[in-house]
Amino acid sequence: MVVFLLILVLLLAALGVLGLALKIALALFVGMTIALVTVAAVGYYMIRHQIRKAQRSFNPAMSAQRPSAMGGTSVEVGRPTRDDPPVDDRY
Repeated sequence: MVVFLLILVLLLAALGVLGLALKIALALFVGMTIALVTVAAVGYYMIRHQIRKAQRSFNPAMSAQRPSAMGGTSVEVGRPTRDDPPVDDRY
């Protein structure tokens, strides 16, 4: 394999198209690398989403609380009650 690549490089150099061949090879390598990284990132986020969805379905207490993007809140949010004294906050 190494001998084949060496002969190929020498042949391209002799024909004067080595620079063009290297540019094409570099473009193919960069394109495949970007595609591979993109597929890996999408796969990671898809798997992470499925795991979190499964955790929410197995733990109903966790599904009632929806943490915000900033890490959640310590404030209890629920249905309002009428037991609070009337307060006039207009002034």
